[in-house]
Amino acid sequence: MVDILFVAQPRLNGIPAPKEIDCSNPQKDYIIQPLGIAYLTSAARDSGCSVALVDLNVIDKDYDYLEPIIQKEKPKLIVGGYTTASMYVDMKLGELAKKYNIPFGIWGNQPSSLRERLFSEFKLDFIIENEPEMTMKEIAENLKNGKKNIFAKVKGLSYKEKGKVIFNDYRKLEPNLDSLPIPAYDLLPLDKYRIPYNRRLPMTLMRTSRGCIAKCSFCVIGGQIDYRRGYGSIWRAYSPERALKEIELVVKKYGIKEIDFFDSEFTINKQRVIDICKGIIERKLNVIWNCNARVDMVDEEMLNWMKKAGCFGIGFGVETADKKILENCKKNITLEQVEKAIQMVKKAGISPALYFMIGLPGETEETIKKTISFAKRLAIQYNLRPQCTMATPYPGTVFYEMAEKNKWIKEDVDQLEQTTASIAYPNLSQEQLKYWHAQFYKQVVLNPRRLFLRVLRIRHINEVKSIPIHLRDFLYGLSNKMKYVR
Repeated sequence: MVDILFVAQPRLNGIPAPKEIDCSNPQKDYIIQPLGIAYLTSAARDSGCSVALVDLNVIDKDYDYLEPIIQKEKPKLIVGGYTTASMYVDMKLGELAKKYNIPFGIWGNQPSSLRERLFSEFKLDFIIENEPEMTMKEIAENLKNGKKNIFAKVKGLSYKEKGKVIFNDYRKLEPNLDSLPIPAYDLLPLDKYRIPYNRRLPMTLMRTSRGCIAKCSFCVIGGQIDYRRGYGSIWRAYSPERALKEIELVVKKYGIKEIDFFDSEFTINKQRVIDICKGIIERKLNVIWNCNARVDMVDEEMLNWMKKAGCFGIGFGVETADKKILENCKKNITLEQVEKAIQMVKKAGISPALYFMIGLPGETEETIKKTISFAKRLAIQYNLRPQCTMATPYPGTVFYEMAEKNKWIKEDVDQLEQTTASIAYPNLSQEQLKYWHAQFYKQVVLNPRRLFLRVLRIRHINEVKSIPIHLRDFLYGLSNKMKYVR
């Protein structure tokens, strides 16, 4: 028997559905840890509650698999993840919980922005709305102490009582992230996770910071209208020592060989990055890793330390080759900075990746052609990995508010996901956006010359093993206008 059961809900029609608040798009080639749920599990366990964690997404099981576990463990509380695109699958967990009269809740910035709808439409008892660990810790302590109403006055929480939704206000963002627990890696099947560009397995995600200094209007982190939702948009970070403690743990105790740092922007604080790199080297940690960064926040000294410490890849958000669109979405970068960053990364011996986006406000067929041409040139000239998503107005963001006001949104919220067009403009239909998204993949990602260069860049047997998987997923994507593939 356990006090609290944590669940990463099933896949969406067989498509893996990540449960991270900033990676919540169903993707055929992306099977990652429910890191946020693992944080919550650890927080509850540290409070003295017995816990269990079941990742239905990674083991590709449905609720029929979970029900016997509930019957056996008889949890007093069930906590699940949430993504907007898989909301109807995710919220079925509430129906199962109600069958056994168990309170059910979810967490995240998107459910926070859809609070009233979720409580009215689904079997839902509570939402952890921001800075989740301290909120979960307080709920767990109340449960352990036998408090009658375990949700009353807990900050960062909304809950339903006698048909009424009560919001206890947001919790103050934790200024010292070193106080957070280490996620419950021990309860995850770490050998089952993978991402498209793995070089070594097993791998894990890891966060060493929260928030972002950028305010891109489309982003579920920096673009939130209310900075307190989810992990918060204010940038805060682990100290180098705290980050190294977790890195050393997963490498030495759990045999992790590759880490995907899931920070919005890993390189914001140069000295912190260098200190982490020096620590990896000094502790002789046999691990390789990749991260995301802004093109205006890398330099040669830092990149050289990153390479020495095992960094093999850095992803940069570029979005578009149109300067006006970059300004409109508050990206605050230039195309010159993009190319300079690529050159520095390549010089350091690290593989760059560029993330593009089609359909931001101000987009036209001409601006899309410009972006495709820019991406194609860079992908071939610098032998890098390009990726393209569809501009998606996620609830709670500046982009969502703008799209709703201008009636650009053409789908219900469960169709707001990054591999298909959920919006349309007077000059661009949904079908046109879908067409150009597919064209990006045909002209850039599947460009024969780029693919040849990519083969020459293979450095590990896992990359060879992943080729059939990628081919299968791309063939699926091309036949479905790249839906669920990126």
